[in-house]
Amino acid sequence: MFEAAALPDNLCSETNESGVSLNYVLSPTFVQPADYHWFVLRVPYGREREVAASIQSPTLLTYAPALTVARMKAGKRVMEEKSALPNMFFAYAREEQLAQYQDRPIPLKDMPHRQPGQLRFMYDHTRKTPTGMDQKMIVPFEQMRHFIRVTMQHDEHVRVYLNDAFSAQLGDYVEVIEGKFAGVRGRVARLHGQTCVLVSLEGICIASTAYVPKAFLKKVNA
Repeated sequence: MFEAAALPDNLCSETNESGVSLNYVLSPTFVQPADYHWFVLRVPYGREREVAASIQSPTLLTYAPALTVARMKAGKRVMEEKSALPNMFFAYAREEQLAQYQDRPIPLKDMPHRQPGQLRFMYDHTRKTPTGMDQKMIVPFEQMRHFIRVTMQHDEHVRVYLNDAFSAQLGDYVEVIEGKFAGVRGRVARLHGQTCVLVSLEGICIASTAYVPKAFLKKVNA
């Protein structure tokens, strides 16, 4: 589930009385504040959702994607949520806002005397700073917009794959124009015999929609 905090006035629509919302952030009319980026953060102990919620502030949004899975309990089929990316979550903020959390211990609700290691930025080993250091991983805003649209649907057929654990033949770059995934852009592919749209976060993961009828797809420029 997307966890959203109220943001300052320069992040909010004048007509949005309740503050910024997920739908507003995903809206094509949302204007990105200067120096805000989607960063990728790591945390140990599989507490990414708890930690993501704990560091939110009036100027910082976090997103720990979850997948809906079907399980059998007492002979009944029930739907549950599990983390899509264990030990990893995304934060939309200025870099200096997140840097302050690197040196802070993070208490756990059910284990107050045990604290996970400090937050760590994920780094892009293919890009260097002027001083020769690896750059922090930044997800382009449009990629993140489409990734959230896919993973927020609570659909048991949505999947998230790590890049090194995925292989498929990719087709045209398309936009979904109808259905629950309307507005999503990505590469069309066939997975398990069904037509899906894939949203890639380069160097991190790939999210796959559930089945999308071909009539709901429109080819667009990448």
